[in-house]
Amino acid sequence: MNLFARLRPRFFPLPFLCFLLLQTPSVAQEVEKNEPKETKETGIRVSAKKDSDRETMNEIEGTNIYSGKKSEVIRLDKTNANLALNQTRQVYAKVPGITIWENEGSGIQPGIGARGLSPNRNWEFNTRQNGYDIASDMFGYPETYFNPPMESLEKIQIIRGAAALQYGPQFGGMINYVTKKADPTKPVKVEMKNTGGSYATFNSYTSVSGTIGQFSYFVYYQNRSSDGWRDNSQYKTQTGFVNLGYQATDKLKISLELSKSNYESRQAGGQTDMQYWENSRASQRSRNWFSAPWNMPALIVDYEQSNSARFNLKLFGLYGERNSVGLTSAPTTLDSISRTSLAYSPRQIDRDWYRNYGAEARQIFEYSMLDQKHSLSFGLRYFNGNTDRTRNPNGTTGSEYDIKETVLPDCIDGTNKCRTVELRFSTLNYAAFAENLFRITEKLSITPGVRYEWIRSTASGKVNEKLASASLPTGGYVVPLSVDRRQLLYGVGAQYNVTKATNFYANYSRAYRPVTYAELYAPTATLNDVDPNMKDQTGYNADGGYRGKVAQWLQFDVGVFELRYNNRVGQLPGVYPGQKNLQTNVGDSLHRGVEAYVEINPFQMITDSTPYGSISFFTSSSNINARFVRWEDPRLLTDPTNALAYYRVGRTVENAPSQIHRYGFTYSLNQTFSVTYLVSYTSMAYSDAANTTWPSANGQIGIIPKYTVRDISFKWNFHEGFSLNGGINNFANEKYFTRRAGGYPGPGILPGDGIFYYLGLSAVF
Repeated sequence: MNLFARLRPRFFPLPFLCFLLLQTPSVAQEVEKNEPKETKETGIRVSAKKDSDRETMNEIEGTNIYSGKKSEVIRLDKTNANLALNQTRQVYAKVPGITIWENEGSGIQPGIGARGLSPNRNWEFNTRQNGYDIASDMFGYPETYFNPPMESLEKIQIIRGAAALQYGPQFGGMINYVTKKADPTKPVKVEMKNTGGSYATFNSYTSVSGTIGQFSYFVYYQNRSSDGWRDNSQYKTQTGFVNLGYQATDKLKISLELSKSNYESRQAGGQTDMQYWENSRASQRSRNWFSAPWNMPALIVDYEQSNSARFNLKLFGLYGERNSVGLTSAPTTLDSISRTSLAYSPRQIDRDWYRNYGAEARQIFEYSMLDQKHSLSFGLRYFNGNTDRTRNPNGTTGSEYDIKETVLPDCIDGTNKCRTVELRFSTLNYAAFAENLFRITEKLSITPGVRYEWIRSTASGKVNEKLASASLPTGGYVVPLSVDRRQLLYGVGAQYNVTKATNFYANYSRAYRPVTYAELYAPTATLNDVDPNMKDQTGYNADGGYRGKVAQWLQFDVGVFELRYNNRVGQLPGVYPGQKNLQTNVGDSLHRGVEAYVEINPFQMITDSTPYGSISFFTSSSNINARFVRWEDPRLLTDPTNALAYYRVGRTVENAPSQIHRYGFTYSLNQTFSVTYLVSYTSMAYSDAANTTWPSANGQIGIIPKYTVRDISFKWNFHEGFSLNGGINNFANEKYFTRRAGGYPGPGILPGDGIFYYLGLSAVF
């Protein structure tokens, strides 16, 4: 029997869970003597050991309260993941419940979801870098086109749905990319990493940092290029970052940051099911391109007023673009040279311009009452986002990246260069929040919180009458839209510290998500109609569990969750021949599940060190039941006789696999050599809310089959300051796909990458 066939994934955290719950406090108490001294941030971090690559947040960090919230911290300098290519499934290997879209191997754009939510460019998460926004527009268009180089990061912080009160009402929670800091001990520190891999892939990363008196700096530059695994999938990307810090006094620090990124990526396009099974590396599109110049300045002020009071201010901006050029028709439509013009047809150009700026101020006070210390955290937020969107179907007929627009003689208005779409969106947001950590006893704490959001969304512009549809009832011209929203969110968390290293946690928080511009006015042409009367989405997140560590040999976080998502936006397939898919509110969904992370080092049970090294076994698993509990289909109003055809209560939510398991082991020898083996299994999922099993002719609709991907990676510190790292991604060469796209970058099936080899050399001096 094939070795890989025998390595079928199993949901084996349950025996570990039983073992953990039987642990007595006296056994877990062993760890207390090994705990690090508490910091002024308050609380104990439950990490396995000094070189652990997974931790949780302290009860309080900076001006934020995390007590009672489910959190994960990924320490990237401790992992063997393929950081050069931003390999997502390896980076998030120990975070349960994460769904990943792996439709490109470049790592340029993030694509993760949690607990059955859509992974579409992190748009169910509030995505940040160093605490400030990096998405296009959190309320209007929350897609994230910037993915910082993992080599530049110190850690990634993930706060689940309870983050809605502190950071904004996204259902998935918050992801914060924390960049590395300036070396406080040297005036100059240099880090260089060069990695080569299959398909002419090359990545170069260089950083310089240091501290001179009261000044500090951290600068990096990264560039990466590749021909790509699929035909017509080459890319090149460049990213730079500067952080300049000034320690004005012992209590006041001011930092100025600037992130700049740009990339050009050729899009191979989607496939039909037949095309995929014949050759998943093939491409029916050679002239599709995408780019997203991204610029993000930020000013950060940290002021420690006293040992019990801290203040943080962030001023931030985003100046970016989204540029796509190509053919967005189904993969069944050939892109061929015309016999009459002897040239390709003109390509469609879709462009967005983002101009955002905002501010967040946070304050925390620690005070005493009834012989206990408590903490109050509160803050204000201001955000102003502006998006300009255009579309021109008359681009060039060439094959390279070119966003030049043409002007035809029959244009209605020659000044608009034949644009069929000219739209302007804006978002104005004010928010206030407060949370209070009440310590009822030395072990038990309760944290209630509240957040108030005021949002004004506006839209104006025009669309060519030829494109008028259900979403444009006025014959093509967009009715000026101005909508004010007021939302009061609330929640409460609790934490009981069994020992200094283990605790029970629970949290309930309301969540909210307005209908976005991306859902009402798609940035690229799709084969869908859009319902103009879509409603905002509301709901809640609730979770609880038991987490911590036992000495140096066991680390765990096992819990359950429930997520209610009302007025979900989804895609309904056409029922009659020729009827388009409809994007609309499809109803309410309820997501319930179990999430378990367990890591055990059997050698550490016996001794702190051995001459043969140590091995740790880990699993990060989730069982998710995400189903519709209410169904709403606007077509029932005009066709009530087909109620059974449209009714879908009890169906599974789209893009919500019922099982996600990532497990493996890491062997390390004397801090010199380590190797990690990772198995990633994801069960079958549906691509649409109707749970269509038979694939559509264009590949947009149908099931997403289960798949198992295996990776192996290593790191060898062969000399002080020098190391080799490498590995094989998907070394069993699994054929799989994670997404059926309705539009860009498809439409159709978007295959995952096959086997990939890489090797890198790092130097620090």
